[in-house]
Amino acid sequence: MFNRIKLGLSAGLVSALVLTASARANTLMFDFGEINTPTGSNYNNVTQSQLPIFNALDTTGAGTGIGLVTSGFNPGSNTNGTLAPGGAAAIFHSEATRDNLFGHTVNFNQPAPLPLATLALTGLDGSGATSYDFVFFASRTGVSDVRETQYAITGANSGTGYLNTSNNTDNVAVVSGIIPNALGEVTIAVSPGPNNNNSSGFYYLGAMQITSVPEPASLALLGLGGILVAARRR
Repeated sequence: MFNRIKLGLSAGLVSALVLTASARANTLMFDFGEINTPTGSNYNNVTQSQLPIFNALDTTGAGTGIGLVTSGFNPGSNTNGTLAPGGAAAIFHSEATRDNLFGHTVNFNQPAPLPLATLALTGLDGSGATSYDFVFFASRTGVSDVRETQYAITGANSGTGYLNTSNNTDNVAVVSGIIPNALGEVTIAVSPGPNNNNSSGFYYLGAMQITSVPEPASLALLGLGGILVAARRR
């Protein structure tokens, strides 16, 4: 009888610990674009100045220690995005969707073109116990061609998302389950997608959401640690 009661308490403890660990998952929001149109609401604003972010905020306003460095946007930005995001894009504030950073593969009237732009994230969990889900949005209104953009993420594993930014109001690109390398780093390459038929090879990034997700294995270890502590106390 005593053993049954003890097991029941342990199971309850594990459930509580799992819920606590799940609650630790946090979300960061980024607005890429014009320096004169920043987004509030605890967004991290990244402008054409390409200055690094050293301590990105999560949606509660707490510092996370996550850093971001961008390069290769030429530097280019515009305010030709949508002011009315809907569908899957409704997670982003309209001030974040109205502008973009952009690059191009063919010179037109900007500095020398580059085939891609990069985002380097640091300060992530490099233990392998946490994965990260990424959501990308960009919108270039008033065009008739296909300006598909590719978002290729590399850490300990990799994933790629594609988004046609032309006249986009509702769609996003999602890349899930990315694990940082042992140094807690992830690199994102932004470039034209395979269906991009714009003559200058324009590609865009307007907004990004990052959500951290504790891995099941780490939750199980946390629960086991709680059981051992509870057993020792008894």
